[in-house]
Formats: sequence, C-alpha cells, structure tokens
Amino acid sequence: MSSNGFNNKNIVVTRPVERSESLAKIIREKNGVPIIVPTLELQLVESDELKYIAENIGEYDWIIFTSPAGVKSFFNVYSNDNIPSKIAVIGVKTEEILAEYGESPDLIPDNFTAEGLLESFSSIDLDGKRVALPRTLSARKVLPEGLEGYGAIVTIAEAYTSSIPRDTSNIIKLMNDIINNDVDIITFTSPLTVKNLLEVIKNEEPEKYDTFLEKLRTSVTVGSIGPITGNVLNEYEIPAIEPNRYTVKDMINALLANM
Repeated sequence: MSSNGFNNKNIVVTRPVERSESLAKIIREKNGVPIIVPTLELQLVESDELKYIAENIGEYDWIIFTSPAGVKSFFNVYSNDNIPSKIAVIGVKTEEILAEYGESPDLIPDNFTAEGLLESFSSIDLDGKRVALPRTLSARKVLPEGLEGYGAIVTIAEAYTSSIPRDTSNIIKLMNDIINNDVDIITFTSPLTVKNLLEVIKNEEPEKYDTFLEKLRTSVTVGSIGPITGNVLNEYEIPAIEPNRYTVKDMINALLANM
C-alpha cells in the first residue's frame, strides 16, 4: 500500500448522486481525486403498496430494508414514532440511515447481500410470518423468493425507482476521459452502475463502445463493492478488485492494497 495513498489519482464514483459524497470523502482522505459521474438515478416513490405497509405496519412481523433509499422512502409516508415490527437491514450504511429516524435493526447480516440476509434468516422461524419489503421493483428476486421459501408471506412495495440518469452528458464525457487515459480508477457499487454505464455508451456512442470496453479491461483499475457487482463485470470480462467485506470503505482499502 502506498504511503501517499492514491497519489492524486483520478477515481470515478458511479453511485447515485445522493450517495456519492460519502465515497468521495473517503477518496479525498486517501489522497485521491474523486470524479462523481452517477450512472444510476434514484427517485423516491410513494406507491399504494408502500402507503399500505406504513399504515398497517402492525400487521407485519418483519420489515426489511435493502438500501438507504428504501428507508427514506418508507419514512416519507410513515407518521408514527416507532416501528412495532422487527427490522432487518442489508448493511451498515442502511443501518446508519435507519438510525437517523431513531430506529435500530434487529438483524444485520455479516455478508451485506441478499444472500447474506437469507442466510441470517435461516435460523429464524418465518413460517406464516408477514414480511414487508420496500425496495425498487428492478431489484433481484433472490430475497423475496428465498423468504417465501422459508414460508414467509412477503409484501413487496415499490419505494423508489432506479434508472439511467436523464442527463447522460457526464457519462459520455467519462467515456472520452477513459479512452484518453485521463482516469486511473473507476468504482462500481451495484450491478446497475455497471449496466447503465455500458448501456448509455452502447446506445449513444456505438462506434466507441468496443474501444471503451477494451480500456476498462486493460487500462483502468476497476473496484467492485462485492460479488454481485463483480459478477456483472465478469460478464463483460472486466477484471475488478473486490474486498472481503462489502462496504465502500473496504473497497477503497482493497484498491489501495493492490497499488
């Protein structure tokens, strides 16, 4: 690991804008230069299902939050002082946002993935239990299907949408910067941050797509927050550095350790 940290290397943050500053701060502390280019845009949604869960939370044995956005969206429509249900969160960042609303989780997995959550629930009797799951409808089905496999009755409520940013000009600029070797490291914190980046470039700059992809494979150091994101990168044959613990801080430390 370099004693000077990142030595002023340019490091791209692709996570949504409202979640980018925490990672950018860590990069600055490690003497890197963060370049914030969100490839994922979140929009909170007040769906009928979310309102129903909020109004009838006492009917649910568990509520599971799989992202900070899910927490924020739920509390946008929840007006009581505390949640009577047991609470599970997918990781420490979601736990931190939950704490801002005066709540603490009853369950947090060691492995911050849907699979890790399911493993944590494996020793808990969920047969016939009602579980509320506020999240984006584009999320993987692993968690609700696994919970139903344990006998739970799962209510999924759309809490936010995840989409390609409406303004893609910064993504196109990023593409050109990477092709021109002006980027040292790029970080990805979810499968959609990878997929959206590549989809925008393939659709808007198809003649540069192959060149860009080859640069990602050979000329840029790629950081992945964990195996779910890593699997998507692997589909495109993009090698990535991945931490053993799936947090942005551990991802940055893993990148430093490989310099």
